[in-house]
Amino acid sequence: MTTIREVAQLAGVSVATVSRVINNKGYVKQQTRQQIEHAITQLNYQPNEAARTLFKRKSKMIGLLLPDISNPFFTLIARGVEDIALEQGYQVLIGNSDNDVTKARDYLSTFISHNCVGMITTVIDEHVVENMLSQQGIPFVFVDRTNNERSGISTNHFEGGQRQAELILEGHGKHILIVHADLNIDAFKMRVDGIKAILQQHAVSYHFCNTEQLDEERQFLKMLNQYKIDSVICSNDLLAIKILGLIQQHHFKVPEDIQIVGYDNVPFSKMTYPQITTIDQSAYQLGQLAVSKLLNLYDENSNNQCDNVALIVKRRKSTRF
Repeated sequence: MTTIREVAQLAGVSVATVSRVINNKGYVKQQTRQQIEHAITQLNYQPNEAARTLFKRKSKMIGLLLPDISNPFFTLIARGVEDIALEQGYQVLIGNSDNDVTKARDYLSTFISHNCVGMITTVIDEHVVENMLSQQGIPFVFVDRTNNERSGISTNHFEGGQRQAELILEGHGKHILIVHADLNIDAFKMRVDGIKAILQQHAVSYHFCNTEQLDEERQFLKMLNQYKIDSVICSNDLLAIKILGLIQQHHFKVPEDIQIVGYDNVPFSKMTYPQITTIDQSAYQLGQLAVSKLLNLYDENSNNQCDNVALIVKRRKSTRF
């Protein structure tokens, strides 16, 4: 069965613009309207009556689906979303997916039942969102975990990983431990790829440690000693903070013995001693821009690609420079 998203792709417009033509609601240029009508005919698209009814009774609410709002990075995104949404007269419904596809699907259904005008989401499986929302003609924006093929707001995670590696090399790191989160998540994988690209370019040795290995304190300490680790690069600041505590408990000096670099620039990264060198993704700004992009999807000239926010290096005392 043809979906409204396929019609939008063929016509070269947003899903929201197609919905406006189908429901004869709002202004659409005559040329654009003809393109959409031609695409509908060509694809033999049959509008879903339930979706049409839903469109006509939208609320002033935006759905926000995050992995875990207790993570301060996502807390900042949520704050940015809410502040701009309220300015524009919208309220925000928030759900935590815990990176669980089933839970994400349930929340999306809830948002749909509450007639949200659109949704902002960070989920592990973007296809779930596309399949559920496109058929309903509901605009959506991915934030943080997305690529250039999808409408979203993000940062260049590969570049971020490169910056992390460069910070470590500036501190004369020779034996690197890369502590990473779930590599099934594109953002973490791209950061690791960026790190590896720089370290390989400089012929510097590196080893990997996942979060499960980190939880085994003895195993982690064994890796530090076995590989003579002098630098640790972390997928996010929460991992960096945890490692800082472990290292200091066992009388390593930071950054003299082991330097650490994190990622995200969450507020806690400035509350440690020493403060953690990190990469700032501007989480609050990501949330703000996600709302602006979502609301602009009602504009037929809106950009359906991923917009990147510039990364900022925060040099602090956990690295040598």
